[in-house]
Amino acid sequence: MPPSIFSPGLRSASVGATALIALLALEYIAVGAAMPTIAGALDGYHLYNMAFGATVAASVVGMVVGGWWSDRAGPRPVTVVGVLTFCAGLVLAGLAPTMEVFVLGRAVQGLGSGLTTVAVYVVIAQRVPDQRRPAVFSLLAAAWVVPGLAGPLLTGLVVEHLTWRWVFLGVAPLAALSLVVFWRALRATRSGEDSPYLRPSTIAWAVVAAVGVGVLNMSGESVDGLERVVGPLVLLLVAVASWRLLPAGTLWSARGLPSVIGVRAAMGGSFLAAEAYLPLMLRDEHGYSPAQAGAVLAVASVAWAFGSWLQGRLGEGVDRYRVMTLGVSVFTAMMVLLAVAVWLRWPGWAPILVYGVATLGVGLAYPTTTLLVMRLSTSSQIGRNSSALQVGESLNGAVALAVTGVVFGLLYATQPHAAFVGTLAVAAAVGAVAVVSVLRARPAR
Repeated sequence: MPPSIFSPGLRSASVGATALIALLALEYIAVGAAMPTIAGALDGYHLYNMAFGATVAASVVGMVVGGWWSDRAGPRPVTVVGVLTFCAGLVLAGLAPTMEVFVLGRAVQGLGSGLTTVAVYVVIAQRVPDQRRPAVFSLLAAAWVVPGLAGPLLTGLVVEHLTWRWVFLGVAPLAALSLVVFWRALRATRSGEDSPYLRPSTIAWAVVAAVGVGVLNMSGESVDGLERVVGPLVLLLVAVASWRLLPAGTLWSARGLPSVIGVRAAMGGSFLAAEAYLPLMLRDEHGYSPAQAGAVLAVASVAWAFGSWLQGRLGEGVDRYRVMTLGVSVFTAMMVLLAVAVWLRWPGWAPILVYGVATLGVGLAYPTTTLLVMRLSTSSQIGRNSSALQVGESLNGAVALAVTGVVFGLLYATQPHAAFVGTLAVAAAVGAVAVVSVLRARPAR
């Protein structure tokens, strides 16, 4: 029987990976809570959206470069450079005298987090036996849940009693400490000299995708003027970049690895689009306070972690394709029911409960997609394919948010109820694509 994930040989990989992901998650969540204060202090409301869009865009480049680099040189240098880059971005943002410098710091953070996240998965692939990976992935899910529950409160206390700058400066030493915890696992990783070098064209397409994601994240909900022309062009650019960056056949659900990546992309885009509008719907239509409306995200985080814990407890002989199919089925059915619940004006607690069950399905399926990508990849392709898993999720998430933003912008002023129903219908439709992909995920025999 393989050793426990907390045994001396695996402890550095499991605990170090969890610590790094938790810090990346904490920073991602904390910034959202601190941004109103930061924008006011730096007189930077004109760059409010860019502070988020720059991070997401730069992370796409980091993911692509990190995947290829990890395959060629091993994950150790990628992790070190990624964490140090992330720390540099934290310091730059924390000391920023202007909003422009703050946005630059956020972009540097995104680049570092993209490099680090991909490299962490390569370390897990190299250092953790296949039978123990589901348990590690359940830890990584918990690494997102705890910051999701405690992050906004902690950020509020730091901003109120210290200064918003410590939201960034205080995390940098912790990230460096996590790298020390991770070091033993990093030293045991290996390079892959037989892996190809990163092609300049791939970097170019990564930049195109990053710019597209940045524009989509920074765009508002208006569809007037140039946005009627620019929006579709940007969506087309993102689609072409996806075709060039993801494994062949991903966009049309080719059997095997491409469809596994498609499952992750469809589910990711769906729940991101839903989460963007559910708290607002609860406030507007049910009179919930901000704290009460935020309960939908808290319930979702706990349900996600529970689903991930469940898949980690399954036996070694379980058919992981069936686990992924179950997760996708639960998620898709609940997303459709969620749109129906909002359409029929069910009580406010009903959408919260339905969305919680939906994210339970995400908890089952998400770690399973990562596990299957590792199983379907050769040792020289782990980095690139792990990168593709996350890049696909980021690109589809940006597209889904852009489409729901247009729907919301067209309807909200005159038909607010229809606007919420429309956004959730789009989210459900995006999620339904995962059903097509999951049916083709098992490789042909």
